[in-house]
Amino acid sequence: MLQGRSIEINRLNDFFSRSESSIVILYGEQLSGISSLVREFAEGKNTTYLSCVPASNKEQTYLWARNLKMREDSSLSEIFEGIISSGNEHSLSKKLLVISDFQLAYDADEAFRRELFAFVEKFRYQNRVTVLLTCSDCDRVLNHISKELSEEGKKANYLKVNPLKYIDLVCLNDNNSFDELLNLYALIGGYQDAYEFFDADLALKRLIIRNFLEPNGMFRHYGIDLIKTVLREPACYASILASLAEGRNKLNDLYLHTGFSRAKISVYLKNLINLCIVEKVQSFDTPGEENTKKGMYRIANPMVKFYFTYVYPNESFLANMHEEVFYNRFIAPSVNEYCMDVFPQVCEEFLCLMNERDMLPIHFTKYGEWVGKIGTVDIIAQDADRNFLFGFCKRGAGKYSLAEYEEAMKCVKETHLRADYVFLFSLDGFEDEILDLAENDESIYLVDRTDF
Repeated sequence: MLQGRSIEINRLNDFFSRSESSIVILYGEQLSGISSLVREFAEGKNTTYLSCVPASNKEQTYLWARNLKMREDSSLSEIFEGIISSGNEHSLSKKLLVISDFQLAYDADEAFRRELFAFVEKFRYQNRVTVLLTCSDCDRVLNHISKELSEEGKKANYLKVNPLKYIDLVCLNDNNSFDELLNLYALIGGYQDAYEFFDADLALKRLIIRNFLEPNGMFRHYGIDLIKTVLREPACYASILASLAEGRNKLNDLYLHTGFSRAKISVYLKNLINLCIVEKVQSFDTPGEENTKKGMYRIANPMVKFYFTYVYPNESFLANMHEEVFYNRFIAPSVNEYCMDVFPQVCEEFLCLMNERDMLPIHFTKYGEWVGKIGTVDIIAQDADRNFLFGFCKRGAGKYSLAEYEEAMKCVKETHLRADYVFLFSLDGFEDEILDLAENDESIYLVDRTDF
């Protein structure tokens, strides 16, 4: 089974095995793994694929009829019913109809959804077909299509495809080192369909040059292309993303730098959040609310983040500079630090996995990060009895020092919570003072490279 997708595959098979015809809407971010999941699910099934393109309803219908070798003037209903009766040896078996990027046909003409739902309803109790509609625009599905269909009384099942976790990347590339996979995860996160463009065996420098810097690189213009396809005023959105990439994470910082009104920035941020490009930082709820930084935003999509961190602000140089020279000048000095920004996510997964296996001193029921005015607690976890586990991750090189531990304890104090257990994460290990501290204090746990 496709690594990391057992839950989604099982859900899809459950929908398909039900004794009635139905519609399933499969949605997720671009490159999140929808296409890989559909291929895996469709294997061995009597499947027909239709892809939507930007076109009028008449043109789309004409293209489908031609592709299916039907009369070129066939109607939508004739096309759908023709799919049911096609394939002699499988004519009585249940059909799977996959329509990719269905929102293009949905938005082009109301006739598409009217004919599609009428078709499924006609065969609903004959168990003849499952229609799988795919969409890589989460906002379109969640905030528009689902509401419109609900208001019209049209029934559909919904399944979201989330990016993979780091542990799934490890399982897919178990011959690579921790550092290689951490770097890869920093570049593309869990966006499964992006993996085919990244060879995990290549050095970080070569991965970046090939995909982000070379003129024909898959992600050379990814950050700007993504917002161009789904948003108006791409220049305004690009300005905000570039500001976020430079560390201006509060609305007022964005206002002062861009000159846009606060109301306008709020709308832009909301749209970027709906598209999963940006996220608002939600701190773990603590009594020390007055010490918490509020209204913080950051780029959530790793390919967008890399583009706006390194490529977008230096386009003038890249246009007139060899890619390797550009890399050495603008990327090499900070890329290791950049990649370590994802280390807290990996540590969070580590703790969640240990929690599932009951290998922690508490079994936590909720967790999150806490961003304070003097520092950040990477992980706060709480169990049903209000016992608390704090996690701190060293992002830079070198061993975890006593001074860093003391700064961490200041953050604990700012939360006004009791640190029953403290987990310290450091890939390069710990200084002797920390080792001595952990040896004499059973509430302190040390996690280094060997544990990962």
